[in-house]
Amino acid sequence: MEATLTKDEALAAAAKAGFDLDMIDTNLSLTVEARWRQHDEALNMLLKFQRARIERDARLSRTS
Repeated sequence: MEATLTKDEALAAAAKAGFDLDMIDTNLSLTVEARWRQHDEALNMLLKFQRARIERDARLSRTS
C-alpha cells in the first residue's frame, strides 16, 4: 500500500534528502526561454571543458 504525502511532508522529505528547494523555486520562477538559455550556456561550457581535456591529453601523450 502506497502512503500519500501531503505537499508539506513531500517538501520536508525532499529537503531532508538534500534537495535545494530554494534553487528549484528560483529556477521555476524563470521563463522557459531563460531556463533553456541557462541550459545551453551550461552545455557549451561543458563542451569547452571536454575539448580542453582532449587537447591536453593529446599534448601529454605526445610528450610521453
